[in-house]
Amino acid sequence: MQRFIVIRFIHCVVALLIFSMVVFGLIRLGGDPALRFMSSDSTQEEYQYIKKQLGLDRPLYVQYGIFLTDVIKGDFGTSIFTKRHVMDSIKEMLPNSLRLIAASALIAFLVAIPLGVMAAVRKGTFVDVLARVIAGLGQSFPSFWIGLMMIQVFAVKLGLLPTSGMGSWRHYVMPATCLAIFLIPGPIRLLRSSMLEALDSEYITLARIKGVSERLVVWKHALRNSLLPVISFSAMYIAMLVTGAIVIETVFAWSGMGRLAYRAIVSQDFPVIQGVVMITAVIVIGANFFVDILYCYLDPRIRLKA
Repeated sequence: MQRFIVIRFIHCVVALLIFSMVVFGLIRLGGDPALRFMSSDSTQEEYQYIKKQLGLDRPLYVQYGIFLTDVIKGDFGTSIFTKRHVMDSIKEMLPNSLRLIAASALIAFLVAIPLGVMAAVRKGTFVDVLARVIAGLGQSFPSFWIGLMMIQVFAVKLGLLPTSGMGSWRHYVMPATCLAIFLIPGPIRLLRSSMLEALDSEYITLARIKGVSERLVVWKHALRNSLLPVISFSAMYIAMLVTGAIVIETVFAWSGMGRLAYRAIVSQDFPVIQGVVMITAVIVIGANFFVDILYCYLDPRIRLKA
């Protein structure tokens, strides 16, 4: 068990190291960062001075060593445009994104788990068809369109909810629901297929022969074993939404990591882009590591192999 966790941790460290190389290389391929600090009448001497200040006059391997050291320290430099430390901006925006994602995940699971279970238990019935239609529609409608329609109906026409911004729980309703609609289809389909497989397995048949109630068979024995792929899938999706919610955060003017990434990309703010991408990588890989450990505790077969 401990050996399995150590090996997985080493894999995560190696993945982050490789990812940092990719981010470092892509930023350099995107153009000379020193040019972002120059005006149209800057001289060659000023250009060389800026390159020296930024450390761009050194060999690439030395630049990468400095970059990696700063990343380990949590120092991503200063924004080209706002002149703020990148980490300060991330610390300000990240909690906002996490709160929104937590609200959307709660809504998604409250809808997806009952629907996925009932779709499997009542295969071929109206409930099964309804669950598959909801999953299909959730993947078909663009999230920005859903957001705009919700603003038009619930904010403009009915006046029930605020159009944008952050504040009370009412500000969470529309953006969290939009993200939840994006999250719901995957767990429904995974849970339905996993439950169908579980309900046909021998241990479920044995439980029924022993006289265990159908409710316990479905909601305890079958569901517990069927949740493993759903947990893995959901953890990855939720982690990626930290910056993957760019469209929703822009539509609802939500000050989160997605909006920070969008502004950085539009303005070519390289330090902010590097910081946001690296923090996102840490969150996604960390979520993967957490799921691996969780699998060990939930699945005895993995514990035995570990």
